[in-house]
Amino acid sequence: MKAESAVRWKRLQEDIGPFVYEEDGFSYPFASGYGKIRWAEVDRIVGYKADLLTTDEIYLGIYCKEWYCQFSESTPGWYPFIDRLKLAFPAIPDGWDWDVAMPPFATNFTVLYERNGRGLPAGYNFHGTIERVDIGVVGEAFKNAGWVKGKSLQEDTEVVNSWSEMSLAQTNKRVSIYGRVIFRHENVEMIDLLLNAIGKPYRYGFYGEDKKLLFEFICTERWDMAYFDL
Repeated sequence: MKAESAVRWKRLQEDIGPFVYEEDGFSYPFASGYGKIRWAEVDRIVGYKADLLTTDEIYLGIYCKEWYCQFSESTPGWYPFIDRLKLAFPAIPDGWDWDVAMPPFATNFTVLYERNGRGLPAGYNFHGTIERVDIGVVGEAFKNAGWVKGKSLQEDTEVVNSWSEMSLAQTNKRVSIYGRVIFRHENVEMIDLLLNAIGKPYRYGFYGEDKKLLFEFICTERWDMAYFDL
């Protein structure tokens, strides 16, 4: 049995699966077809764990300017991929997968790599509210838009991606959203598209280090749009 286990483990370590590696990155057969990710284009790499009720699954997410993709430990070629990633990004800590794995059933979202100059603000710079909506609906909208969810929906819920770390909190029929977001036009546009799709009145604002309002967007009950660019 030990010999058979050793053989299976060796095969897992050697099987590169459908990954195609080149010196500057790798290609993979995504649902939309083969796509290439270059190491130089990677902005952020995160590790986290999904609770699958009877077991856990470790995931790794890779964020680029134009791409987001994720792989799990059940992805064919997982082990060689992790090795290649570590060679390309030596800053990824050794044993990160074990740290994510324990304790069981906890998300343990961990930033493994972040490009210099792409860091989030030091403090909270974003706050918004959505009226007459349940936190589960908002959390699912973030998830469908590419954010990773953490914690339980019975408490504050974290939603994170390559350029934001936010929390959701329910108060009666209002959901508050607050956290740290890289203040860029494309990020503002993405947040607005997401909130608008929920179909409820909402507002949000960005704040500077001095806590003064930099930008505010309001979508009223009558869907009148009002911009306040301070």
